[in-house]
Amino acid sequence: MKTVHLKLFFPRNWYHARRLKIYHKSELIAYIMHGDSLEIYLPDEATSIHWKLDYFRNTIALPQQQDPIYLLLFMDVGKGLIQLYRKTLNSRCIQGKVVTAEEFEHSTSATIYQSHLEWLPIARLDKSNLYIGLLTASITLFYSVYSKTEWRAILFLLGGGTILSFLILLFEKDKITLSDYKNRMWATVGSFVLSILLIPAKDYVVQILLLILTIGFTLRFIQHTQKLRTN
Repeated sequence: MKTVHLKLFFPRNWYHARRLKIYHKSELIAYIMHGDSLEIYLPDEATSIHWKLDYFRNTIALPQQQDPIYLLLFMDVGKGLIQLYRKTLNSRCIQGKVVTAEEFEHSTSATIYQSHLEWLPIARLDKSNLYIGLLTASITLFYSVYSKTEWRAILFLLGGGTILSFLILLFEKDKITLSDYKNRMWATVGSFVLSILLIPAKDYVVQILLLILTIGFTLRFIQHTQKLRTN
């Protein structure tokens, strides 16, 4: 029997809850999810395996003089946001690479995608601004609980969702992609603006407070982004 070790890594948070189907010839032999390490056994005469997920499908030839075989599966996402989405339209986007046992052992999402994505170490996050964001979201959340506005459910979701998003950032141990960080922060700004618009005019004190915090949060985020570019 031929032994094949597999690891699968998807970029960002794409397809993390989905299973990639592994086939030998036309037979489904295994499933694998993001971050999983899997060992499969094939006949000695096996020359290739292929995989499928939605419209993605691809094949890789297996080395005939190597056993065991170590295979990394990943998405070819190119560089930059435009290439990221353009390349994922290709049905052969999920690719395979035969590697050494050592490279296989030490492979992670960061090592696979480090040449394609800009990474932001957690130590360089502007945590003070995150706390400002948490304060703003908390005010929105508490307001939704104690007010009687017809938009209270939406305000609750906006405030609670922002708090959860920022807590994930604050408790992150390693690093995140810079684009994910920026997208999350701009989405937060949009959430704050929407919250201000949904609060009735009679509660103008809350509106003004949220507006001041939102302006401060946005300006500090822009300033922090400019510093990241120059460093």
